[in-house]
Amino acid sequence: MFGRSIYVPENPALIGGSPQAVHEQLWAQGKRRRLQVRGALAALGLVIGTVLVDFWFGLLAAVAVAAVDALYYLRQRMASSVWRRGQRGERRTSTLLRLTLDWRGYRVLQGRNVPEQGQIDHLVIGPTGVMMIDNQAVAPDTDIAAYRGTLFIDERSGAKMVAALRARADATAAMLAERLGGEVAVEAVAVIHGGRLARGVVEADGVTLVRMHRLPGWVRRQRNRFSPEQVAAIAEAAHQLPISRQAIIVR
Repeated sequence: MFGRSIYVPENPALIGGSPQAVHEQLWAQGKRRRLQVRGALAALGLVIGTVLVDFWFGLLAAVAVAAVDALYYLRQRMASSVWRRGQRGERRTSTLLRLTLDWRGYRVLQGRNVPEQGQIDHLVIGPTGVMMIDNQAVAPDTDIAAYRGTLFIDERSGAKMVAALRARADATAAMLAERLGGEVAVEAVAVIHGGRLARGVVEADGVTLVRMHRLPGWVRRQRNRFSPEQVAAIAEAAHQLPISRQAIIVR
């Protein structure tokens, strides 16, 4: 995992806790403030709606404003849930890929090992190409963005993480090329759980970072490259990659 800690030294009660534990304490401490702000926004909606239309419209506006605010924080909690539980997100991404891509002509392999390069969480093979997908869970306040084609995680360069993913994808491509007798490009993709990812998709240094819910659409929007027969042949070659322990756990 990468990203900065959300440890707050000004609060001695939080000293010594893990980033996840600190986040939970800060979230609980902020509940009263969130409810106060939500109530103020709802009251404002009630007043403005009543003045502009009538009381019932104002009441509806107040309920709508409160609901939007609640959904905003609910989405924040859901986005960081994997990180808060000390997970990486393989299970969620695996389920999403099976439900959205399996029936569209894609083959999804879970938990494979690339010799001397490490583990592949998911390998997606379909009409739009071959994608090696990794999972990264980060703290909710981690900013992830690209500047002039270079990845930055908060104020730090993400070059090391990007290089590792790219090397794993290139090694996978070389293995497939050897077994198929022709070049096969493998895209490196990182699914980001938590954090703040600019516009939901960031491309930097040959790697795409994407929110989990955007992943299936991103995969399908790529240019068509392979016929069903080619997809089957590539998948057969990819099946020769050794299965990791993670694949057994995810299933």
